Amino acid sequence: MPNNKKIIKQIAKSRIDYLFQRAHNIYQQNDDLANRYVYLARRYAQRAKIKIPLKWRKRICHNCKRFLYPGINCRTRMQSRRGAGSHISLTCFECNKITRYYVKTNN
Repeated sequence: MPNNKKIIKQIAKSRIDYLFQRAHNIYQQNDDLANRYVYLARRYAQRAKIKIPLKWRKRICHNCKRFLYPGINCRTRMQSRRGAGSHISLTCFECNKITRYYVKTNN
C-alpha cells in the first residue's frame, strides 16, 4: 500500500506542474480557462495531500485564488529597507489583496 501513495503523489505532482504551465501559457488568450486550471491543480494537491511547488504557489492570489500573471492582473513591487526588512509585494487587481514575501538579508 505505501507504494500506491507514492505513485499517486508523483502523478499529482506532474499534473499540477502541467496544469500551471498550461495556465501560464494560455492566460493572455483565456483567463477563465487559466483560472480553471489553477482550481484543478489546487484540487489535485488537496486530494493527494501534497504542497504546490513554491514557484507556482506564489502565482496564486491568497484571497481570491486566481492565477496571477505579473503585469496583466497583478503588480509586483520590490521594497528595500534596512531596518524594517526587504520584501516583494504582489497586488492582485481582481480583489486588491496585497501579499508580501519577505526577503532574508545576509548580514
